[in-house]
Amino acid sequence: MASAGKAPGSFRHFTRGRYALGEAYRLAGVGREGALLAPAYHCVTMLDPALALDADVQLYALQADLSPDLAKLEALLAAYGKPVKALLAAHFFGLAQDFSRLRQWCDKHRIALIEDCSHVLFTEDFQAAGTGIYGRFVAASPYKFFACEDGGLLYAPAAHLLDGVRTKPADLRHEMRGISRSIEKWRASGLKTDDASAIDRQLEALDTNPLPTAEEQIADYSQPSALYSPAAASTASLRGSRWIVRSASIEDNIRRRRNNYRRWSEAVSHLANCHALFPDLPENAAPYMFPLHIEHPEPHFYWLKHLGVPVWRWDEMAVSTCPIAQDYRLHLLHLPCHQALSEAQLDWMIMALRKTLARPAQGAC
Repeated sequence: MASAGKAPGSFRHFTRGRYALGEAYRLAGVGREGALLAPAYHCVTMLDPALALDADVQLYALQADLSPDLAKLEALLAAYGKPVKALLAAHFFGLAQDFSRLRQWCDKHRIALIEDCSHVLFTEDFQAAGTGIYGRFVAASPYKFFACEDGGLLYAPAAHLLDGVRTKPADLRHEMRGISRSIEKWRASGLKTDDASAIDRQLEALDTNPLPTAEEQIADYSQPSALYSPAAASTASLRGSRWIVRSASIEDNIRRRRNNYRRWSEAVSHLANCHALFPDLPENAAPYMFPLHIEHPEPHFYWLKHLGVPVWRWDEMAVSTCPIAQDYRLHLLHLPCHQALSEAQLDWMIMALRKTLARPAQGAC
């Protein structure tokens, strides 16, 4: 499953993948004189580094499987009419996309392809099959797959492209704090495993109370979000975090994640009001999350959060005309398949999801 190990000089360490992305953008020429093309479905941390460079960001449309729509991408580039320096393409949820045609398109237009492997098991010693082979630059977030405090990677197949990239090491105080937090993260379970009656009581109480009212707001997004720290942008990941990544069992990590993903897929296969975005797990995939499309995000997402199910969605993103991004923003849930989940925890989450989606959603969207 792993590709051959890469030369050490091809990698640089950052505290988070977003800062590795920022350096990739800078190296590609993204800034006031060159725009970034980014997927319409995204986390704001994917765009923050470009905004920190005062760059214009153009969002391109995706297809239902989250692959780039090349026809619409061509039309977008023609209509934009200004210099574009880089295109960001992501392997969402840890499932590798085939970016070979996209790479050809980028080469044709002299645009640097930046491969976002933040949802992919991608380290200095292991690269998930089909990833890290298309981009001029590759950014990854190893900490998302391990019980460590931080960890982002920048990789370039052409090692000389990173010759001028330097990051400053963390001091001893931060190293010690990182070790302490990593131990706490490893020990913590955090997720309750109540019985069915407790879930029923909570849902009954939620169902009898009106949903809190809120209005959608569109705000100016010309500056990085609060999740972006300029002070952290040039800081290297903790040495303790790198040791944890090197020491962990990759095979066990993948096996457990794949088993948990399959449990989710089997559990939702006969549930109403939802469908798995990718029900069949590719043979070599090390999944990050299980993406589930639900029909009625309100109240069902709200109820799941109040039950304590660790579920996420990207409901804060830049506005685009892409219908897939508009739909997935509220309807696509990210469910955990982390290797540390116990059988009891996964059983409880599945039960909570099943009971929530089975309840009628009166007047829901």
